[in-house]
Amino acid sequence: MSKVAVITGASRGLGLGMAERFAANGVKLGLCARSPLTFAGAVTAQLDVTDADAVQAFADAVVAEHGRIDLWINNAGILDPIAPLRDVTSAEFRRQLDVNVLGVVHGSQAMIRHVRGREGGGVLVNISSGAARKPYSGWSAYCATKAAVDRLTEVIAVEEAASGLRAHSVAPGVIDTDMQAAIRATPDDRFPLKHKFVQMKEAEAFSSPEWVADHMLDLAFGDAPERWAILERLPAER
Repeated sequence: MSKVAVITGASRGLGLGMAERFAANGVKLGLCARSPLTFAGAVTAQLDVTDADAVQAFADAVVAEHGRIDLWINNAGILDPIAPLRDVTSAEFRRQLDVNVLGVVHGSQAMIRHVRGREGGGVLVNISSGAARKPYSGWSAYCATKAAVDRLTEVIAVEEAASGLRAHSVAPGVIDTDMQAAIRATPDDRFPLKHKFVQMKEAEAFSSPEWVADHMLDLAFGDAPERWAILERLPAER
């Protein structure tokens, strides 16, 4: 039986790259994003992950089409604003909390409900970042929300272990996406460490979406012993 995976934020960047790699490996897909997307053979939806009802309806549509969900990846997230906390408005900070934390909550809840309503386990992957563990000047909201995702995933793993749901928070490394282009275009006074990301671009020292996707498939469906530890850190290589 083919495995079924859901990916949020799948219209571009890492999300789209994982979708393409998964499809090439015979995985059936449910894909959603704020932007319109089309993907042959996949259940797709244009939605905002901050809308809990929309996320649940999307999950129900995937199950109706493919029969089950084996892997759910909460990939949708935003970085803006890049600025010192003193210059960030409450509305800007709240938007990051809504997308980066509540969006993960909504996707996680949909997967938890699904796994608890059928036989067999499942895998939940929440995309994290090195920013969850290291402070970056200019990324106050992003660092805070990714740290929250890590701890949220720890709680889910504890709460849902008996249901057979494995929960992992994965920091996939730096991938050359539109987000990275925005980082490199940020004024130095708003993001003092910009030069490090510029140097990374010059050296093309990035993880590829395909490499990350292969590790995701191994984490979810590989033959290695099940890893119930919460925070899975991919090695810093392509």
